[in-house]
Amino acid sequence: MPTITAKDLTKEFPRSPLEELDGLPWLPRLIDKVRALKAGTLGDYNPYPCGGDRNFLGVVGIDADQLKTLIDSGASDIEIAQWVKDHATAGFSERISAYREHALAPVSGEYLGYLEGALEGLKTSRPELDTSKVDNFTRLLCLEEGYPCPGL
Repeated sequence: MPTITAKDLTKEFPRSPLEELDGLPWLPRLIDKVRALKAGTLGDYNPYPCGGDRNFLGVVGIDADQLKTLIDSGASDIEIAQWVKDHATAGFSERISAYREHALAPVSGEYLGYLEGALEGLKTSRPELDTSKVDNFTRLLCLEEGYPCPGL
């Protein structure tokens, strides 16, 4: 089995929140963060499982600890994606479709305050960025990390 190298998230970004692995959004980013956590290179990122991770895990119906154990074992991206599909709860394909739509929907309710706080922090640390079109956390991450995103 080839050795999997963790990204150093003190020097580079995890994969885009919109990148998919075998039809599974968010999973590549989650994998990058778990590998970096094990390698001690997570940097300032929230440890696994962060809110975005928990959201994805809830959609597919996967236990966070079981998935972390698999990733920590050195499994490849393809092996991880297959495991997720094999262990996901019934109906996850339909929920993934809704998840994709939700990822680009404007934030409302209780999460709006969190987004506004994160935007203020970004404006302070990166005043050159135009945050005027950021209405959810996916767009915030894409803008901050330089990834393309619909609506930005």
